[in-house]
Amino acid sequence: MTAPRLAWLDGLRAVAVLLVVYAHLTRFVFTDLRAVTSEWLHAGTAGVMLFFLVSGYIIPASLERHGDLRAFWRSRARRLFPLYLAVIAVLVVAHPPSDPLASAVGHATMLPFLAGVPLITAVFWTLSFEMAFYLLVTTLFTVRATRSVLPPVVFAIAGAVTTPLVPLRLGAVPVVAAVVLASGLAGVVSGRRWAEVTGGLLLGGLAVTLLLFNMDPAHAHDGLVIVAVMFTGTVVHRADHGRTSWWRAGAVIAVVAVAVLVAWIGELADLDALTPRYITRAVLTLLVFGGSFAAGMLLRHRRTPPWLARIGVISYSIYLIHYALIELGRPLLSADIPDPLIAAGYLAAVFGLSWLTHRWIEVPGQRLGSARVDSPPLATVGREHRGADR
Repeated sequence: MTAPRLAWLDGLRAVAVLLVVYAHLTRFVFTDLRAVTSEWLHAGTAGVMLFFLVSGYIIPASLERHGDLRAFWRSRARRLFPLYLAVIAVLVVAHPPSDPLASAVGHATMLPFLAGVPLITAVFWTLSFEMAFYLLVTTLFTVRATRSVLPPVVFAIAGAVTTPLVPLRLGAVPVVAAVVLASGLAGVVSGRRWAEVTGGLLLGGLAVTLLLFNMDPAHAHDGLVIVAVMFTGTVVHRADHGRTSWWRAGAVIAVVAVAVLVAWIGELADLDALTPRYITRAVLTLLVFGGSFAAGMLLRHRRTPPWLARIGVISYSIYLIHYALIELGRPLLSADIPDPLIAAGYLAAVFGLSWLTHRWIEVPGQRLGSARVDSPPLATVGREHRGADR
């Protein structure tokens, strides 16, 4: 269990992952309920954006707490890769990729979605954005610009301005991405100031290039604003700890909120679905994930229900396991069995297996080379490609 002061973050993770599980499960059961709720809320979108906000709130703070890039990247690798690789191993056996080498290189970078590599499982797209955020945070740390409130504003404006444009696609670039990533990481963990700065600039350049010029069409509208949302979480953390003013944080929140709506409305226009109802749905989805985060902060000094915090602690496992089970057990989910029985069996399997993978894969992975357990990854649940959840 996490420390009491972080239980509210675990509660938010739990809300996020439950929204995503609901969005994916109701494609198979309780479809009538989904038909009603999806008219007013994108549950999966709200869940993943909430996770991105939480990630932005805590990840840069984690880097500053470690105080050095080597410790930060070790902690991220220990936290993310053991379960990530285990799930890949299982899914590759069930569904071998058409290009094993490109798939292996792309997934090794944890940037496959942005490097133009077909995903082993659709939900890995969120990890690509998580990794891109780590790269950008690393760049800011190396050039000593972590206190700036400009990143969310810059990405929000860029996202809003580029929404009407057709994205330029470089195509599949896993080898180039891997080489640049390895070179940049070697620099930032070298301990030499010049190498840290050079490596940080390489990593930031890689992230910006992929975000600007190799965005998957599924996120052509909101890819940049996702990064803006993450950096908004960072600005909120700084305001919460007295490192910037709340009026400045409020201005950033307003700019990013407008950018999110512009991106989503731009998508509706492309889909010829720019109607009052769908615009209302976009606004409500924004209010749900933003309001959930605000509520979590307002209530953070109160006791978070233990069951909710516990779900948040194992949310990374739930995220990866829940969709892997959908992919592997699709025939059973579509079987002629009453919906309540399918849902109960599926949820029992998800939570049971997630507890096991957390206990026997995540926790031992976190302890590799360290006597303490790092905080859980945050932006690690999400929707599939846009067409599936919207």
